[in-house]
Amino acid sequence: MRIDYHNMPNGASKTNFILRYVFNQLRTWYKFHIRYPWVKYNGFVRVMKGTSFAQNMDVRIGHNVQFGDYCNIACNVHFGNNILLAGKVSFVGKHDHTFDIPGQTIWKGERGNNGTTIVEDDVWIGTGAIIMSGITIGKGSIIAAGAVVTKNVPPCEIWGGNPANKIKDRFLTNYEKQFHLKQI
Repeated sequence: MRIDYHNMPNGASKTNFILRYVFNQLRTWYKFHIRYPWVKYNGFVRVMKGTSFAQNMDVRIGHNVQFGDYCNIACNVHFGNNILLAGKVSFVGKHDHTFDIPGQTIWKGERGNNGTTIVEDDVWIGTGAIIMSGITIGKGSIIAAGAVVTKNVPPCEIWGGNPANKIKDRFLTNYEKQFHLKQI
């Protein structure tokens, strides 16, 4: 087993880090083989307490992906590699309930096609962000805490607000952006 120490907290001992790594591997195996067997993962995944994956959704997770406390994945999502999700991030269906048919209650409304949400490599999503289904969050992007993302986010941009809009570019120059995208 090869352990990557890059994400080790300041002041932590290697022994403690290794033990936490091993227990995380066991917890991940349990979550994705016993509790949520429909979720497919490929590599190191860290799932903190309270995170849930809606039943029978198409969820695929790459390498080095961390879900913070109480994340909720309630639609089809494909996660790339090297992704950080803070606590209480939600992925929700955009067309979960039909509500525009006169005389029909929302309760009886059919579910629409939500599509698949794509979270590309090297993405950081802040606390309490809500990501609507069927969109793509581009490589190297950052989603601010509390943002409600309803449309595609281009690579290496920082988005926030409700609804989320571009706040700024992650890098100062296009050269830096292109260099970064080639490295990841």
